[in-house]
Amino acid sequence: MKDYSRCLFGNVRSRNAPAVPLVCMILALMLAVPAGASLSESVKQMLIQSGYKPSNVGVLVRDMTNDSVLIALNAEEPFIPASVQKLVTASAAIDLLGIDYRFQTKVFAGGAFDRDSGTIQGDLYVRGGGDPGFLAERLWLFVQHITHQGVRAIKGDLVLDDCFFSDNVSGPGFSEDKSSRAYEAPTAALSASFNTVAVHVAPGSSVGSPVHVRPFPSIRGVKIVSTALTTAADKPSGIQVKTEEMDGRTAILVYGGMSIDAKPRYVYRKVWQTWENFGWVLQALFDECGIVLEGRVRRACVPDSVKASGPLYEFTSKPLTEFIGHMFKYSSNFAAEMVFRTIDAEKGTGKGTWKGAGDVIRKWWKAQDLPGAIPAANGSGMGNRNRLSPAQAVALLTREWRAKTTAPDFVSALSVAGVDGTLERRFGSSRLKGIVRAKTGTLNNYGVGNLAGFVLLPDRTLVFAVLINNSGPDQYRHWETHQRILELSVPSPKKKRAGSRAAGPRDRGTATKRDQ
Repeated sequence: MKDYSRCLFGNVRSRNAPAVPLVCMILALMLAVPAGASLSESVKQMLIQSGYKPSNVGVLVRDMTNDSVLIALNAEEPFIPASVQKLVTASAAIDLLGIDYRFQTKVFAGGAFDRDSGTIQGDLYVRGGGDPGFLAERLWLFVQHITHQGVRAIKGDLVLDDCFFSDNVSGPGFSEDKSSRAYEAPTAALSASFNTVAVHVAPGSSVGSPVHVRPFPSIRGVKIVSTALTTAADKPSGIQVKTEEMDGRTAILVYGGMSIDAKPRYVYRKVWQTWENFGWVLQALFDECGIVLEGRVRRACVPDSVKASGPLYEFTSKPLTEFIGHMFKYSSNFAAEMVFRTIDAEKGTGKGTWKGAGDVIRKWWKAQDLPGAIPAANGSGMGNRNRLSPAQAVALLTREWRAKTTAPDFVSALSVAGVDGTLERRFGSSRLKGIVRAKTGTLNNYGVGNLAGFVLLPDRTLVFAVLINNSGPDQYRHWETHQRILELSVPSPKKKRAGSRAAGPRDRGTATKRDQ
């Protein structure tokens, strides 16, 4: 078996722990070679029997208790990581921005503010800071706080400043077609509701009647174009929902049929405008909260002369850990790209560009003595422009595990097998349920089905990366392969002998509730 001591451990810097001497690592790996070689060959044969080309699969499983490699297959080969790339983005953000980093949205008065009457004699500026968490309830709270400052009327315009990021709203790896999928939503320094719209569809009261279509949030910038009709109960629902850009607005197109006995549901699609959408939502909330806007909504950077007087109000986001949870458990591309661009805005060019963020992260990667080099083309792993080897993923995860002050936040943000997030419906019948914490990565167009994370055993912890870039088997087969490889790494618990004492949690080889 190849010696992975340098590419995995070497001089990798932990935030809180000194590097483990390299000679100890090598010795541990030498002692582990026979078992690892045997398991690796078993994995290779299993892949062949399952219809995989072994060269399209990379695996590395390591026991962090003794730094032994259990399985290694193509461990140093680069693979398309898909959403496993979010591990890189999160780790870099924790280091560069800080675990408790908070996004700031500032409100400025562009004219004299009479607190007695609540009137601003000029424009009201809102300067975005890349907050990924402006959902409907947070936007409502934001407007409530503006009213708490005494604002009741704006004689000028509502001016939206999204200059914290560059004008480009779609990064490398995102399709340039007319896709309206929510996971391809644009990003901007002022973004509302993940730049998506929830479209509620429900059958009409009788066969042949129109399907009820209601967008949430309900704003003036969204247009509904629906030809969908209610069909008989014995006909399957074939309703289709998509969005398109139409005359500067987002049009919701609904067509097909919906069975009369079908349950109402939400369909999530992206909006095609960013700052405009933010403005439409604010206008609706201004109306609801009693703020009169006499002017229009427009886009501009806050002038230095207005900044000089200081903000009227500052709205602070939830901490970075909240959005790492979105990135890991729900694989939010939107959150990942917002964090990615913020890295450049704060620590790079100051323009919030994808290129700038990639440059910063590549320098950060090298500074941590992590193995090799990475493209870091975007923050989410969309498309085929990123590359990551199993060895690189495991080195990164090992570093995070050993970072005492931030490891709890990082590990708890990962999905738990059979419990939540993108792993909720996986490992349900496996002994690994509840003890695997990992990040998934899926790109059907490229046959990508990846998993990287930890196996939390009572007496030890395994760190692993299984990267599959194989277009043959489908995703369900990839899921089965992940599970089989990890189960090979964790021997089955011994059966209890007749008359012996009942086995406790640690004897059964499963985690206690506290360990989970």
